[in-house]
Amino acid sequence: MNFLHYPVMNREVLEIFQGTEKKLFVDCTVGGGGHSHHILRTFPESRVIAIDQDGESLALARENLKIFGQRVRFHQGTFISLFEDFDCRRPAVSGILADPGISTVQLKDKQRGFSHTLDGPLDMRKDLHASLTAAEVLNSFSEEKLADIFSRYGEVANARRLAKAIIEKRLFAPWRSTVQLRRLVEELARWRPRPGLGHPAAKVFQALRIFVNQELDGIGFWLEKIPQHLRSGSRVVFITYHSLEDRLVKRIFQQLQLAHKVELLKPFPAFPSQAEVSENLASRSAKLRALEVA
Repeated sequence: MNFLHYPVMNREVLEIFQGTEKKLFVDCTVGGGGHSHHILRTFPESRVIAIDQDGESLALARENLKIFGQRVRFHQGTFISLFEDFDCRRPAVSGILADPGISTVQLKDKQRGFSHTLDGPLDMRKDLHASLTAAEVLNSFSEEKLADIFSRYGEVANARRLAKAIIEKRLFAPWRSTVQLRRLVEELARWRPRPGLGHPAAKVFQALRIFVNQELDGIGFWLEKIPQHLRSGSRVVFITYHSLEDRLVKRIFQQLQLAHKVELLKPFPAFPSQAEVSENLASRSAKLRALEVA
């Protein structure tokens, strides 16, 4: 088995799902199958619907989870269309896990262009059948639109200056590689590596990835539909990796609680343990929120 996708906060996820009927779970972002493997092993009577928009990740999950046979059903898509693709009330879904972060598999594949630490094409598509790439964004969007993307989705401090520099440089040569973009960001930030200081390109790459994959589109609407599509007692776990997504999830969860449609299982977000962060540094920004349908 090849579990390159580390199942972030796996212990906490299993503890939350322990309080359900443990019949059918939906892993909305299955990646390499790490979370699903632990769910199926921990709850031997359960089944899993494994979803991912990345065909390569889904193929890896099929290989890693084949030992569970018919207990797993695979589906390529996003969790945003879950309630349209599946009737989650009739088969009595016990729990849903949404972990939309980039998997280690995707990050370590330089051809995908997700990481600023690897030299590769500026792609950043989770679904390789999608048309828009990060390179197309950088090579065709206006200065105003680029600045808005960097500011809105990455909260980049010098968004306007970065956008202007991107426009100027593409007059001489098109944007093609991750290294090109990383070097420009380093130049503008006058960046020098220092212990404990994050790389300034991380937020720039985050912004492009969110925009290219439309990661925030529809999340709020999907969360609002949870009470009408899940039975009472069903639980939903949502793991976020950046403040934009977490603020959105927090706001909708609180609204549903105020409307007495759900109970928040964790009034405050849970964070990975220090031991987990030491083992998997990418988990350091994770926050887990959970609810139970009333």
